Amino acid sequence: MRVRRGAVPVLLWCLATTASIAVASLALRPVLRTAVPQDTVPVATDEERGNRDAVTQSVPALATGSPRPEPTVPSAPRPVFPPPTSAPAPRGSASAPGEQKTTATTAPARMVNGWTVTTGTDGVDVYLKSFRSDGGDAVIRIRAGVVSVVTATPRDGYSVSQAQNEPNRLAVQFVSSSGGVAYLVDCMWWQNGPHGQVTRIGS
Repeated sequence: MRVRRGAVPVLLWCLATTASIAVASLALRPVLRTAVPQDTVPVATDEERGNRDAVTQSVPALATGSPRPEPTVPSAPRPVFPPPTSAPAPRGSASAPGEQKTTATTAPARMVNGWTVTTGTDGVDVYLKSFRSDGGDAVIRIRAGVVSVVTATPRDGYSVSQAQNEPNRLAVQFVSSSGGVAYLVDCMWWQNGPHGQVTRIGS
């Protein structure tokens, strides 16, 4: 192979340039290694990136410097009060529908043969009469056929005594202190009616 004389210098220049580039590359390789950081971050694959996103979504992240959420305390339920009820009506203030209100009343007094008659709440008649004499005064009461003394007051110079052998008859006697005169009040329940009289004994 024949080479032209004019091309020899060009070939020599090319060889010299190539040699200088190779030497420069060998000299700069240690510098380039020092400039490149050793701790490189590997590029995650699509599968690793998906797993990391799933973990990040499952664990809530807290912002740096933000306060931790305080636990929520459930509020106590409000007490439920029963509706107000009206006070019960006092007994006897109102009567039930159809119920007749009855009150105990006393019949007015009436006169029967000089006796004042009143009817009690139990429906029994009571007979009352005052007997006057010179020896003293006596008030006699008859109820349900039983004769009794309410009061017996002797006058001056007289004493009083009474005798009752049966419930339906009673005698009150006013006797003078001299013993010569006496007044007898004799009362009885006879034939379903009151009877009474005053008798003077002695001169």
